[in-house]
Amino acid sequence: MNSKVPYTRLMFFKEKLELDQSSENILLEYGSLFAARKKEFSAYFEDFFSKIEQTKHYLEVQDYPGRLQKIWEKWFAGLFSGRVDQSFLDMMWKSGTTHVKINLDHRYVNLSYCLARSFCLKIIREQVPAGQQNDINEAVEKILDLCLLIETDAFITNTYQCDQEVINGIAHQIRNPLTVIGGNIMRLKRTPDSKDNMVEGTYETILTESRRMERMVAEVCTYNEVFHKYPEWQVIPLHEQLNKVIEDCKSSYDLDKLDLQIGFAPLELMVLGDPWETGLLFRHILDNAFEAVDPENPVITVQTSLDPGNQKFVLVEVFNTGQLSLPDDPKQLFTPFYSTKSAGTGMGLSIARAAAQKIKGNVSLYKALGGGVICMVTLPRGDGG
Repeated sequence: MNSKVPYTRLMFFKEKLELDQSSENILLEYGSLFAARKKEFSAYFEDFFSKIEQTKHYLEVQDYPGRLQKIWEKWFAGLFSGRVDQSFLDMMWKSGTTHVKINLDHRYVNLSYCLARSFCLKIIREQVPAGQQNDINEAVEKILDLCLLIETDAFITNTYQCDQEVINGIAHQIRNPLTVIGGNIMRLKRTPDSKDNMVEGTYETILTESRRMERMVAEVCTYNEVFHKYPEWQVIPLHEQLNKVIEDCKSSYDLDKLDLQIGFAPLELMVLGDPWETGLLFRHILDNAFEAVDPENPVITVQTSLDPGNQKFVLVEVFNTGQLSLPDDPKQLFTPFYSTKSAGTGMGLSIARAAAQKIKGNVSLYKALGGGVICMVTLPRGDGG
């Protein structure tokens, strides 16, 4: 767990909270008033959390007695230093990182900030003249909001990093034995015994399942990344993106054996999104179409248009001549690991919808009236229309 502090993003939070020089000066002006009660604040925290079953153990098991109390004192006094500089951001970021390391339930972090806010407001009511309370109240609200944003950002970033490290580790540990299994099966297929139909069928089944497992491991990593990656918003030429994905599909599918029809809108449509996520979305949608198409009538169409119901969105309709087996709950089609295909991983549509929703779009799947399956992708328009 070694995430870098995203100073630019954190200063962006500060700017949006309007925590300006004037607010910092107010905090500095009253700093000694609050810092003088840091021990009282620490005792207040200790008393409160020692009475909660889920948090009292953190107080009972410390590196040395009073360590947490010293940290709380330093944190509380630091709020009123009047400087939101790199060292301040480092301190707040470290707080969120530590909470991940000790596996602290983040709901109690939010609760602690509520307590800190209440404690500060109590000091203001008791010790600040009535005519000056509004300004210091506002400054305290801003600094606590900023601290909570920084801590939450660090908590989410480091939690994702931990999750990704575990998933990548599992993927690596699974991929290695699958490679060994695949290699041994290929050698066995070259032996005389493999000519027996039953033996050959067994080998093929093992190979198919090994390859499916490899794909599943890779797609689980992708699914996790989609959920946690910050989208890099750009205006993307839709038809250019689709053509690129279709070209990439040629390496996996024999497009000469099917009727692929492209019906792009007359004008180049622009979408707003992340290039990586939109590319991922279209690749999985097209993969699903290629794998589901009726081999006796292999037709796939890709059409684009503006959404007639909302001109702020564009539509991408992908049709294939296959069949759609609807489960009792159609939402299951987009549930991870749900698949109607014998060799499917059940992750493709899940990744596609997650990627679409990340950039404020959507994916839906339904039966076409004359037979076949339609996958409809909705994405936000990127040309300001």
